[in-house]
Amino acid sequence: MSGRFARRTSQVTRKTHFPIVQSLLKQHFKLIMVLRLLKIPKSTYFDWVHYVETNRQREDTILIDLLRDIWQNNYKAYGAPRLRLALADLNLHHGTNRIRRLMQEAGIYSVMSRRFNKPTTTVDYSQRPNLIRHLPAANAWSMDITYLKLSNGQWVYLASVLDLRTRHILSHQISTTMDTRLVITTLQRALSIHQKPTYLHTDMGSQFTSFGFENLLNHHKIDHSYSKLGHPYDNAKIESFHSLLKREMIYQFRFSSIAHLILDVAKYIYWFNNERIS
Repeated sequence: MSGRFARRTSQVTRKTHFPIVQSLLKQHFKLIMVLRLLKIPKSTYFDWVHYVETNRQREDTILIDLLRDIWQNNYKAYGAPRLRLALADLNLHHGTNRIRRLMQEAGIYSVMSRRFNKPTTTVDYSQRPNLIRHLPAANAWSMDITYLKLSNGQWVYLASVLDLRTRHILSHQISTTMDTRLVITTLQRALSIHQKPTYLHTDMGSQFTSFGFENLLNHHKIDHSYSKLGHPYDNAKIESFHSLLKREMIYQFRFSSIAHLILDVAKYIYWFNNERIS
């Protein structure tokens, strides 16, 4: 056992055993009996009595409290790399390995969550063109629908519009029905507060290929780009956002009503657009 590891083990043991020893002594148990009962050498006990915390250890204690606050205030989404960046924003510069060690001591971890089995959809239309595949800098938005679940098992539907250049969510809407009206009103919201894009990219779902949705795009002179059938990663950026939303927020909580879900999704999207460290 290395000296450093031995000291660390001793510090941890002191934190757990020393208060027990002190409590028993206050109850007038004899020291030698207490140490024998707990199988603690006398030399170890007297090392504890004269123990003085180092500056490094005091700093670790302060950092753990700070890391826990940052972690809890950011949906428990941050691992060591992003916690390091969050500390750097406070002009506190520490290595990732140290932060990872302190996270382990404090039980801090980036949330890792399950997937749920969502309903399936079908596409009844022939393939339409992907207009932005070779235009990475195009002035384009992306749009998609994802499935969310209330605690009573009811499915609801979130439609979102993403600016592919800024990676910001421009508008979103939650509904109990996944229909053309949902995607039309969500896009209208985005167009009402943002300058229109040259392209809008979606999958080939029936909501996005409907007459009403296509008519809205034509009215605003926006070219419609489509993902290839069976290739969801053609729309990867907004798929990624919906995945992050679920892993970083949705799977951590239970939503008893759609009103509760609407409020919490809006709060998450504000955080995603304005505060989240990428």
